[in-house]
Amino acid sequence: MDELKTYLSGTTHVAFDFETAPTEKYRKEEKAAIDAHKSRIVGISFSVAEDDAVYLPLKHQTDGNASDQTAIWKWLEGFFANPDIVKIAHNLAFESQFLYARGIVVQEPCYDTIAAAQMIFKGEDGFRILGDCGLKTLAAEWYETELLVNIPHGQRMR
Repeated sequence: MDELKTYLSGTTHVAFDFETAPTEKYRKEEKAAIDAHKSRIVGISFSVAEDDAVYLPLKHQTDGNASDQTAIWKWLEGFFANPDIVKIAHNLAFESQFLYARGIVVQEPCYDTIAAAQMIFKGEDGFRILGDCGLKTLAAEWYETELLVNIPHGQRMR
């Protein structure tokens, strides 16, 4: 937690992303990981600059769990309510539903990159639809490359 607080200190813009996993009851149900009532947040990635990020493991089934869940969630509640930090996410509605299930409401200012992508013309004939706005689709289109994220188990993204 101290490393995360140091990493985020003094910043005005933070991108974040949740990793989720179904609870045991719904483990075999397809798409349960994207339902806040059937899964939980197991980790959060934070980034304050290009090519720089940290990962906070929260509740993985194997090693890497945060020890003091109560203190971490109390701090995260303050972080997501902080009006001095722009919270940036790709599909903020997804992250917000998981926080709301924990009683946390993300406060302004916020920026949703998936909403921004939907406002960009897809071509001469109209705007993008939600299905055109995934990170893999956008990376392939805009940068002519595949979005590959492969971080070996136990290593930090940084």
